[in-house]
Amino acid sequence: MDKLIALTVPGGQSFEPVAGMPRGGPNELQKVISFGVTSLLIVATLLSLAFLIMGGIQWTMSGGDKTAVDAARKKLTYAIIGLVVTFSAFLIINIVGSFFGINLLSPDCPIGQFPERIPGQGTICR
Repeated sequence: MDKLIALTVPGGQSFEPVAGMPRGGPNELQKVISFGVTSLLIVATLLSLAFLIMGGIQWTMSGGDKTAVDAARKKLTYAIIGLVVTFSAFLIINIVGSFFGINLLSPDCPIGQFPERIPGQGTICR
């Protein structure tokens, strides 16, 4: 019985999942988690960089006003802290993933295998 996402109604009719719909299992869960984690890391990095740029512009446009310079300095500080937290999360995800044998940032490899780049052959899972 391979049907994980199917519906059977009285009368013997069966509705199959839409083509391309994941059928479940640990590898599909890994792909969903990987997509979510990667998306969050990208969004966090882009937001931190945007706030870094906005803080720099705010500092430049402050015109020597003490409160504006302090606000810009705080924005720059928090943006740098955001980048450090994001890169630390990336590092922790890789360490925890390698400890448990799950590669959360590359969903193309099955659980327990990691991508390896080989010149001339591309990327293979080992």
